[in-house]
Amino acid sequence: MHGQFLNLCTAIAVTSLMATSVRAQNENTEIVSENTTELQVKAMIAKLASSSFAERQQATKDLNNVGPESVALLEMTALASTGETQLRLSMILPQLRKRLFDDQLQTFLEQPSIEFAQRLPQWERFEKLSGHDKKALEIFGEIMAAEPRLFASRLFASRDLPALLERRTAELAKACNGLQGEEFPIASVSAVMLLASESNTRLIRATSTNISVVFDEPRFSELITVGVHAKTLRGLAEAWIIRTGSTAGIAAERPLLFSMKHDLKSGRLVALRIVKSKSSRPDMILSLLCLAKLKSTEDLLLIESLLENDTILWPERGQGVKVRIVGEPPIGTNYKVQTRDVALVAAAYLRDIELEEIGHKARTSNVTLFAHDSLGFDTDEARVAAFAAYRNLAGN
Repeated sequence: MHGQFLNLCTAIAVTSLMATSVRAQNENTEIVSENTTELQVKAMIAKLASSSFAERQQATKDLNNVGPESVALLEMTALASTGETQLRLSMILPQLRKRLFDDQLQTFLEQPSIEFAQRLPQWERFEKLSGHDKKALEIFGEIMAAEPRLFASRLFASRDLPALLERRTAELAKACNGLQGEEFPIASVSAVMLLASESNTRLIRATSTNISVVFDEPRFSELITVGVHAKTLRGLAEAWIIRTGSTAGIAAERPLLFSMKHDLKSGRLVALRIVKSKSSRPDMILSLLCLAKLKSTEDLLLIESLLENDTILWPERGQGVKVRIVGEPPIGTNYKVQTRDVALVAAAYLRDIELEEIGHKARTSNVTLFAHDSLGFDTDEARVAAFAAYRNLAGN
């Protein structure tokens, strides 16, 4: 039997826990490598019900040394099994979780170091965003300690993470209420941004909206600007914005506004996704203004390609714009903001052409450069004149 087991499992020598992600229970225990196949694990599970006491003991030892990728299979088997198999798995699983995550996290929190951080999920991604100096290690510990259940799910059963993320982000969204007197859950917010910004993390239902709600929170804006964790928070915010820029279906308005407010270059990816989609929604206005605000001159040709696009972006269908005159009832107008109007303003800004030079009277805005409801024209004559003036000044 022992020879058959060796055909199923590859025994390897290791020099450190990080090199193999496993640990021998004693000097005589076989070490099961992290890349143990599902078939090998199933064979070990089958031996838990063996009539041979020695085989049951050996299988128990081997299963206690599998890597985190095998935990989900063991959990599913435990739910479906009975008798000796279920009993032994119910004892093995808590020990595995403790060894692979709880103990590693506790060790890191007690002795923050790159060596111990490497044993925890998401460290590699966090390090790329924030570095690995003393402050970065401290912040990583705070993030891990704030949401251990989420990170354990990412390590052991990533299929469960989407539902957990949705529930947790809904709770955090409620905490983004702008009340300065309440403690802001910055570590938890950072944790969900880190996990959700990973491209292979599935985002269900309202998860993305829940996360982007934090961009409305004045306390987050303050922390990303002047807080001691500003560098890390900026990196996490950019990572989330990049995810929104690369994933269709995620609402773009909040990431775009936040990018413009804090000069985050990642906003360009979101803007390009919307512009290239030929959106007929108001997010097209923000996208073009974002490219202008970020001085994205490399996208000037793309912006100018929209100068013939007459899609109406504002006001929304069925609505109109009225002018108020003192002593008179509001008067309806033909005022419209078309895609080409916004493209005109954005292109002029990138070419350093003053709007007055083309006869445009858009109102300025600290965040979006110009107010969205002032980018259009009342008449086709005024529009034609402005476009002609632009082409003359731009030399095309």
